[in-house]
Amino acid sequence: MEILTIGTSGEAVKRLQERLQEFGFYSGEITGNFDEATQKAVNALQEAEGLAVDGVVGLMTLHALDLVELGMVEVS
Repeated sequence: MEILTIGTSGEAVKRLQERLQEFGFYSGEITGNFDEATQKAVNALQEAEGLAVDGVVGLMTLHALDLVELGMVEVS
């Protein structure tokens, strides 16, 4: 599993931004770049879900967004 954090880019970040948008935490453009706006959205989600607010997308945050269950990310 790839950890997503500020500075990361690619398809996984695009899926992250889309899910954050669907959950109402992200209103920016879907760019595939993990920027400050994406990090703020991740922080807000983590706080709402009672997770450690670190702005880093690891397994717990992926689960909170249902990205693992939907098969949108690969966990190895």
